[in-house]
Amino acid sequence: MTKPHILVLGGGEDQLPAYHEARRLGYGVIGVDQRPDALGASAADLFLCMTTRAPGEIAARIGHLDVAAVISPASDAAQESVAELSRILGTPYQPAPDAVRASVDKGYFHAVLERVGLPGYGHLRSADPVELRLAAATLSLPLIVKPNDSSGSKGVQVVADPAALPAALAEARAYSFSGEVMVEEMLLGRHLSAEAFLRDGKLATTAVTERATTGAPHMITTAHTVPAELTPATEIRLRSMIMDICVALGHTDGPVNFDFVVDRTEEIRFIEMGARLGGNGMPLLVQHAYGINTYEAALRLALGQDFDLAPRHVKKTALHILTTDTDGVLRTVDGEDAVRALPQTAELRLFAGPGSQVRRYTQAGHKLGYLLLVADSYAELRAAQAKAQSLLRFGVEPAAPAPARHPEPLTEKVR
Repeated sequence: MTKPHILVLGGGEDQLPAYHEARRLGYGVIGVDQRPDALGASAADLFLCMTTRAPGEIAARIGHLDVAAVISPASDAAQESVAELSRILGTPYQPAPDAVRASVDKGYFHAVLERVGLPGYGHLRSADPVELRLAAATLSLPLIVKPNDSSGSKGVQVVADPAALPAALAEARAYSFSGEVMVEEMLLGRHLSAEAFLRDGKLATTAVTERATTGAPHMITTAHTVPAELTPATEIRLRSMIMDICVALGHTDGPVNFDFVVDRTEEIRFIEMGARLGGNGMPLLVQHAYGINTYEAALRLALGQDFDLAPRHVKKTALHILTTDTDGVLRTVDGEDAVRALPQTAELRLFAGPGSQVRRYTQAGHKLGYLLLVADSYAELRAAQAKAQSLLRFGVEPAAPAPARHPEPLTEKVR
């Protein structure tokens, strides 16, 4: 009898653990990614080198196989395909349509916040550059310009000078599947994330992280620290707001993540959401901080099986995204053994080795690896972070000067 398979849309660093977890649970793995050199290409039993945004074609290619579940961690772009393939293949878990839409349509998510009565801020979604420029003129600078339906920080820019707006709009539109762009106020305050998992209409677990970014112009995530230091009242209000959003979207079971800002008055304003496992190593962070395997939980949910979300411990944990500021060829990685030997190092994962082509960190997909550190106190954690950063060095041979680069083709990567 043919072994049942799990279909994983995406083959990047944040989908790869799902391949391994599926195999550990006794299933074959079908991977889909448009990049022939994706990490999942060598990890799958069957790998389809094609876009994840073509559910009908994918279904036709795998119609002879027994597919028990469909999943796509860390990819907003693939969530509509997850929903459609789950319907076509008749798998046990069917994503809530409104939750899928809120994950892939930032304008719709803003509308949901307004409907629920949660605090909002100035924004406009449109495919018309003139309409977007007129809207921008009514908002205070600086502004955030981003594709309405992309992820992984692709095409996101902070605009502080009106003269830079047309170019920012053009770049954001180039990364949008629909051609729609979002212009919104830039929120000031602490940037945080919540990685949650619902079960039977209730929050089964929530990990709230302090999020560090590159700052302007791209605001790309560089690190998460958990648990974030929130007042009890703010944390209670956050959980209540998350539930209000999930109820409005009909999302009763499964992972969901949010980016939000807490200002100096403790006001919470949500920026984006994804009804799937988070990217940038968030499941790894949750596993080290709380002992919860959300990859397994998400797979078991998709399979229609029971799953365990009971925390085993609570540890102060930091995840650093390893990057370079140079386009070129990675020649050396120095300090790897010394970093692994630090008592606070829980895990060091490198996605590139000597000889690899690497890109400067202008979008989330250009990361070189993850470093996870665990400590008994925030002070110890910060000291370990500084030590690791002083030890680990990436030697990159710069690429030869090239003509002006056009935006990369759209790919299904993390937010």
